[in-house]
Amino acid sequence: MACVSGQKSQTPCALGMASEAVSGEPVLPVKARFCVKCKKHLPVACFLSKNGVYDDTLCNQHEPERSGLRYCRGCEDFVALALFPKGPKQFACRKHMNLYGGVKKSKKKQMENPDTRRRTQQWHRCYTDGKKFKLSLPRMGQAAIEVEIRKVDQKGTGKYAVMPVDVKLVMSSQNVAVVTLDQRIELWKMVDAGNLDEYARVITAIQSSYK
Repeated sequence: MACVSGQKSQTPCALGMASEAVSGEPVLPVKARFCVKCKKHLPVACFLSKNGVYDDTLCNQHEPERSGLRYCRGCEDFVALALFPKGPKQFACRKHMNLYGGVKKSKKKQMENPDTRRRTQQWHRCYTDGKKFKLSLPRMGQAAIEVEIRKVDQKGTGKYAVMPVDVKLVMSSQNVAVVTLDQRIELWKMVDAGNLDEYARVITAIQSSYK
């Protein structure tokens, strides 16, 4: 049943609001959700739409307004979906992205952490190298790359990268060697010159030197 203001029958939504009015303080049910339009917590029952599907962000009081629209915190109203940036669902249109867009701000804050920045750069180099070799996506995430590099660079200086030993196989923990950034530049010069045999000889020697 939809949660409608002024309805005589006491729906679960109305009971939740009544308890808040009597006590003078917000009284949250055990199971409640936050409605971004009402800007308050309401019982879960208030988020059940007419078709029986629960909405995580808007109570069913706003259901007629939702068709093709999304609530923008900056506009304080529902606006067309085309006005929102592509990517993760956010409640800030392009105009208010800098003020209310949490995803971009959160990513920038994460990159201020030197460890996070280093791991991201290491993975990006791995991804870029694999793309240049026309390989499938690396079978290594940031954590796996960090493990391999830490075997050589215990201090986490960020001056190392991983490159494929066999350039015909996808990059994985079994098919990478840890190289310095300077060595990576020299290895790429060999690849660009078409000297893959020399590349294989040098990177194998580098890999053996760390064992």
